[in-house]
Amino acid sequence: MPVHDSKEFYRKLDTLISTIEMGPETDRRGLLTRVIRDLVERFGDELSIRNGRLYEVQGSELVLIWELGTDRNESGSFRVALDYEPVRLLFQHRCYLFDATTPGLDPDLENRISGGTCSAAIVVGRETEHVLAFGLVEGWERESIEFGLNTVRNVLNHTFETADLAADLAETRLIQRSLFPARYPEFPGYELAARVLTAESVGGDYYDFIPFDSDVLGIATGDASGHGLPAALLVRDVVTGLRMGVEKDMKITPTLHKLNQVIHRSTLSTKFVSLFYGELEDNGNLMYVNAGHIAPFVLMDRGEFRLEVGGSVLGPLPEIRFKRGFMHLDKGGVLTAVSDGIVERTDPSDEQFGEQRVWEVIRAHRTSSAVDIVEAIFEASRSHGIGRWQDDATVVVVKRARDSREE
Repeated sequence: MPVHDSKEFYRKLDTLISTIEMGPETDRRGLLTRVIRDLVERFGDELSIRNGRLYEVQGSELVLIWELGTDRNESGSFRVALDYEPVRLLFQHRCYLFDATTPGLDPDLENRISGGTCSAAIVVGRETEHVLAFGLVEGWERESIEFGLNTVRNVLNHTFETADLAADLAETRLIQRSLFPARYPEFPGYELAARVLTAESVGGDYYDFIPFDSDVLGIATGDASGHGLPAALLVRDVVTGLRMGVEKDMKITPTLHKLNQVIHRSTLSTKFVSLFYGELEDNGNLMYVNAGHIAPFVLMDRGEFRLEVGGSVLGPLPEIRFKRGFMHLDKGGVLTAVSDGIVERTDPSDEQFGEQRVWEVIRAHRTSSAVDIVEAIFEASRSHGIGRWQDDATVVVVKRARDSREE
């Protein structure tokens, strides 16, 4: 019976797989040397393994960086050219068993490497490739060795790919966080607050406060369709394009027109973006464009208003006309913008939180700070829904102070 059909072999292999999957993400050499040690010491009899070596691809060569079970110590100095025919076959197949009949095999070199002409090796890794090589004793069984080494190779590659993806996502999170303001800018007479909660590691909601000078503040918030990495990549382009446009003293409608064309040409699977952008003067005058975003809520002594003027969402159409809207934010007034992750959060009966409940929270917390209003809306929406957030959620609040004699 082939050794890979025995229950004991599977038990030991399962333990090795667990070791690989729990291995340190940052010390790949350490993990690979541990795997070689396990294969030599625990599977030596079953897989006819006598020794093991770890190589790393460096330029056009394989460089020996660690070995086990040999009488020599050539780590760091022993090299094999990648165009050596057995090595070329190994990289072609990713798992290969060598013997005296292998094309191009040099018996003297193989005896020096592994103590004989019979050996087995696998290639693992993506950006930095490593070779795990093993000398074999006589009587080895091809089927069992190929089964065992291919299993180890697949698990190692999956572990490395998972770690690479996690690292990529961590870097993407850092990039996305860098798009948000590091701190709220000073804008005398106003309180600013905002919060973004992503349904996944990264998301498609965003906000920005863009100070032009002491008299004018840019306010932006939006939502890329979907969530996760594709939406986050699109947000990066939107935030960068918007900042570049407005900081070059371009008018907001031409900026949005160019931004729409960029998004429309995007090859990302998600390319629909809603955007609210306004420029607030220190006297309360607000010029804005709403490109398909949930209309921000404005609560003032003289009434309740929505900021709806603008155009359609960015992306679906190559050409869009945008209109500018105007509003005066009175002293004591509160401007609140939310994304659909807030209003579309559902309760057990599938009823959405809705825009009316947003109004209710704003009214109830009108005298609170901007930060407290943001948190109150999040808490009300969270309590209304069930389970984890299914969509990215954002709240932005701009509150204008009253004169001290009006308090």
